[in-house]
Amino acid sequence: MSPVQRPQPAPLQKSATPPSHLRSVIMFVRVALVLLLSVVVARCGPAQPLDRGAELDGMRVAVEDLKADRRVMMQRLERAERELNTVRETPKIAFAASLGGNGAQKTTSGNRDLIYRSVLTNVGGAYNAETGEFTAPIRGVYYIRFTANAPTDFTMSAVMYKNDVEIQLIAHEQPSGVGSDTASNGAALLLEKGDKLKMVLWHNTQIWDNSNHHSTFSGFLLFPLTDEAQMETDVESEMKNLKASMTQLRTENTELKERMEHTELALTEMRKVPKVAFAASLGGNGLQKTTSGMKKLLFKDVLTNVGEAYNPETGDFTAPVRGVYYIRFTANAPTDYTMSAVLYKNNVEIQLIAHEQPSGEGSDTASNGATLLLEKGDKLSLYLWHNTQIWDNSNHHSTFSGFLLFTQ
Repeated sequence: MSPVQRPQPAPLQKSATPPSHLRSVIMFVRVALVLLLSVVVARCGPAQPLDRGAELDGMRVAVEDLKADRRVMMQRLERAERELNTVRETPKIAFAASLGGNGAQKTTSGNRDLIYRSVLTNVGGAYNAETGEFTAPIRGVYYIRFTANAPTDFTMSAVMYKNDVEIQLIAHEQPSGVGSDTASNGAALLLEKGDKLKMVLWHNTQIWDNSNHHSTFSGFLLFPLTDEAQMETDVESEMKNLKASMTQLRTENTELKERMEHTELALTEMRKVPKVAFAASLGGNGLQKTTSGMKKLLFKDVLTNVGEAYNPETGDFTAPVRGVYYIRFTANAPTDYTMSAVLYKNNVEIQLIAHEQPSGEGSDTASNGATLLLEKGDKLSLYLWHNTQIWDNSNHHSTFSGFLLFTQ
């Protein structure tokens, strides 16, 4: 029997090529993966450079802000330093001189300039002993005063002119018999730079002096009054280097701020002190007299009123701050009746008085003055006492003036 033959396995066949639609799917998947990878790389790859750029932009903005702060502070500092230097560089001006000589100066033919040749003080050189003129070196408030002495047998005068034409103050005495008279006047005056003051002896009058300095002319600068116009500054050239470090700028700005604040604080303290000065005359054209009680004197002809502390409607000077003030007044009147001018504080307390008894024919001038410590709100006014008189006209014979020396 023939052996059983086992069936042989069929030979292995090679795999068939994928159909065309399957190939398209595979290609699409491959392209999608490439595109996805490209998007991921595009988003994630340059992240670090972008962050650095934003940080750099922020630093540039911060640097520019620091520069702007510096420019503003530099402008404020320069303005403050300019004004502070102006105050510190204010010249010191004070002069005093007497006629000197040995006897009377008299004129019976026109007016005559008085030349005070015996110089006692001339700090700043504003007084000219050759011409007798004081020239204001800067715009400001000056205190000016003069005293005249002469025998009583002839009319005495001393008249202060500004710029040769405008009468500022006068001392004038009519003949009154045997002896001699002394008269003085003074006021705080606002002068422009270049204004000239001089003393004149009027027609048919006299004045007398010798080496003892009876007849004097003097004055000093109280305070300047400057224009505070702000000047433009060149801020474009202050910082040229854009790449300067922020640390350096911060350090410079800190130092600059401290310097600016220190300067502005010093300037603020100076500005706190008010400028106060006034001068006024009774004005009018004739006599004021009282035979029934006292009468308040109203000095309506205002020459100077820096700070507006004097009220010509009420005759009151009101202290704007606590401080030491210099106050003075001059009274003129005929000698046929008692003359007075009495300074009251707050209408109750007598401070100073000028008083003359009748002495015959002619006129008398009397003055008084003192430094007074006043509280804020204290009021000073002048009164005419019962049975007395005072006289003035447009030449300012009878005056009331004062100014703040310093605060307390």
